[in-house]
Amino acid sequence: MNNIVGLSKIGLVRKQNEDRFFISDNICAVTDGMGGYRGGEIASTYAVDEIKEYLQSISTIDELSLVDAILHANTRIVNRVAREERLSGMGTTAVVVAKVDDKLLWASVGDSRLYIFRNDELTQITTDHSMVQQLLEAGEITKEEMFKHPQRNLLTRAVGVEEDLQVDSGTLSVKSGDRILLCTDGLSGYISDERIRQVLHDIEDNTEVLDALIDDVYNAGAGDNVTIIVGTI
Repeated sequence: MNNIVGLSKIGLVRKQNEDRFFISDNICAVTDGMGGYRGGEIASTYAVDEIKEYLQSISTIDELSLVDAILHANTRIVNRVAREERLSGMGTTAVVVAKVDDKLLWASVGDSRLYIFRNDELTQITTDHSMVQQLLEAGEITKEEMFKHPQRNLLTRAVGVEEDLQVDSGTLSVKSGDRILLCTDGLSGYISDERIRQVLHDIEDNTEVLDALIDDVYNAGAGDNVTIIVGTI
């Protein structure tokens, strides 16, 4: 991937940033911790470190590798919680992406997202594992109502909460000029997909895209920490 950049900033409400990310060659990941003071920060950091270490320790990356990396992180976090009762309830989202030849591999748990921007269209690739996503799929709320729903922060699946974890994954064909965007709900929970699409349409430089989207989040009140990675295939 070319010109792949990331940025994580604390919001205007939170006292600490529980988001984490890494970018390494053609692999990147975003995590967003939960579990209150320290717990969420520990879970998200632990997950990023374990995922990165796992993927760097193997010679060949495929879709299953990304799933295994998240499962590896899940086991490590569950085991740590078992040893340290004060960390009970902590967990984290995780979305991991790797470019291999003309394929984009991904795996995810939680509500951090992967988008693809191609031919002026923005497509959400991952599906949120959240209460509001379930309500949306059941037809009980609209996409617009997700932004204000009182249960919008409740996850139905997270890394580090239970030993048995289902990880979503997939493989996409990509071509030169496609752009990817990974983010926590600090972006997607406050800024519409249409606005994200418009920024990617208007701005070619990925660092400037980050700055524009962060400005939008802060103008919207920055009720959560925000982490974004943008890269060009």
